[in-house]
Amino acid sequence: MDSPAGSKSLSGAASAPDTNPVAPEDCPKFRFPLPFDPVRLLAGVLSRWPWIAIGMIIFGTCGVIAGIRMTNSSYSISASLIKRRVPQTVQTSETGQAYRPVDLNDATLLATLLASEPLDLALKRAKNRIDPSSVRSFVEAAQLEGTDIFFITYHSPISPQDSLEFATIWAEEINAYTQRLQQTEAREVRLILQKEVASLEKKISEIDLEILNFAKKRDYVGGVAQVSAALVKLAQIELQLETARTTSQAKAEQLKNLTEQIQKQSPIDLQLKTAKEELANLRATYTDANPLVQNKLQSIDYITGQIEKLNEKGEADLDSYTGTQLGNQLYMSILDLRNELLEATSQIQSLEKLHKSTTARLAEFPGIISGYEAMQQKRSTLTEGLTLMSNRLKEAEIFASGAPGYWQVFQAPDPRSIIPSSRIKKPLVMGAAAGLSGAGLVTLLTLLLTQRTSRRSILECCAATRAPLVAKLPTTHERDAHEAVERFWITHLSPRLRSQEQILFWSAALDPSEERRFWSLLATVAFDDDGKSIHVLDLTPDSLWDDGQHPDSLVWIPPSTAPADKQTTVFLRASALPHGTAREQLTTVDYWMALVSGHKQSLRRAASYRHLTDAYLPPCNGTIGWTERPEGPIRQAADLVSDFLTKRFS
Repeated sequence: MDSPAGSKSLSGAASAPDTNPVAPEDCPKFRFPLPFDPVRLLAGVLSRWPWIAIGMIIFGTCGVIAGIRMTNSSYSISASLIKRRVPQTVQTSETGQAYRPVDLNDATLLATLLASEPLDLALKRAKNRIDPSSVRSFVEAAQLEGTDIFFITYHSPISPQDSLEFATIWAEEINAYTQRLQQTEAREVRLILQKEVASLEKKISEIDLEILNFAKKRDYVGGVAQVSAALVKLAQIELQLETARTTSQAKAEQLKNLTEQIQKQSPIDLQLKTAKEELANLRATYTDANPLVQNKLQSIDYITGQIEKLNEKGEADLDSYTGTQLGNQLYMSILDLRNELLEATSQIQSLEKLHKSTTARLAEFPGIISGYEAMQQKRSTLTEGLTLMSNRLKEAEIFASGAPGYWQVFQAPDPRSIIPSSRIKKPLVMGAAAGLSGAGLVTLLTLLLTQRTSRRSILECCAATRAPLVAKLPTTHERDAHEAVERFWITHLSPRLRSQEQILFWSAALDPSEERRFWSLLATVAFDDDGKSIHVLDLTPDSLWDDGQHPDSLVWIPPSTAPADKQTTVFLRASALPHGTAREQLTTVDYWMALVSGHKQSLRRAASYRHLTDAYLPPCNGTIGWTERPEGPIRQAADLVSDFLTKRFS
């Protein structure tokens, strides 16, 4: 009966813009957020509570049995360790920050308690034949909150004596392990510091050699004394130079005076004087023609010529002035003064050269001193770095040879604190866990079974039609169904008959038997109310009734027949998309309701026909649902809750 409508759905959808009226904004809608009814599912689960209980009992029993088989006797004992602060007093110098191992945080220290190395060494020492791969399952560690105290716990599967011995050995090995950690770190730092010290020593040797070569090349040994000595020497040179110049000038004056005096003591002058006296005596006796006078005149001329030659020679030939006692003395004095003047001149030249070299040396001192001090400063910096690195090296060697470790035993394992394991704790825990798992598994199974049943609640009926509930019709008791239809007629349908609205009943999701029952009850109730038969125009090509089988109070009008009385109220009925001109009747619909049944197949059909109703009809104004009365008080209570929610969201 539905196939013709389905075959024409595409053509109807194509003409939707012309035939589909606009839905009013105040049209009621059903807005439930879920496509299923959670209350119905919950009721289905709760109604099968014996299954859940049985599943919990079976799984819980299996868990208890497994826990009993897995439970072994164990003896637990704990020891407490306190975090040892890294010592800060091991410092060999007053400068710089002392070397000390890394101060680990609490999380890292907690990891050292469960390290594999101390556990393996403790197993070797204890010789308790526990597999090293499974020893971690017998130990645990924790920190006392807000303190530096940590607890290590050992659950011995062997004996109380083994728990005591292993816990003691384990605590010792943990501290020894952290000592090795500190020593390893210190040795690595020591290697680095040794390389740094060797490098600094090499640099200091190089700078020492550089300073030595600089001192040799520049003739500088450092200090202010050498500069002061050079200044004193320069002053002495200047004093000696001034003295030598004064002495030279004095000697030159003395030489000049003596030269003048010796020139006055010449023997030729005496000879000339004597010759002139003898000439005068001869002239007194003879005339100038006398040979004696002539001879004397020639002698005087010769001596005069000698004197002129001597005067022309000047100081060049002082030995010509010798011959007299005074001349000899003056000549010797002149020779002595010449030697002294020559010595003074040589001394002046020597002192001037020395003054020049000393002045040049003093001019070089600023550059020499700055270079020397720069090298000394570099050496001082390297020496300070070497001293600091040497001190850090000594500190690292202290920790490399004897590190204290990060732990100290705060409370050794006490045999009085050994706690035997409980033999019922694990079975109970495993039984409870298995029971809850079994209950959860059965719950999922019951949810699946509940969802697979065909019955659906009225809440899901309205969710399928997306329209509020206008009538809920029970299918179990005829009296209840009659009362529900009567209530629907009086409270909802009858008041609308006076408005002359075109009311459509869309029954595509309803089985023919259920729909025939609905129309029969509605016709009966309407006839009992006002004594009139209701008229129903069937728009569906396939008729719902065989000829003459509908009630007398129901006037069933075929789709090809128009109603005779225009004033008579005629309800429209369609279970599929009408054919031909009958489809135009859908455009006159003012109010329509969807008939659905509380079965999975009915809701599926309602959802499958929704594209047709969306294309040709305004939004649905109401839902009329046929529902079965559920069995059991739990499902019935859930049905009441679903009814309440349906009305709430309507």
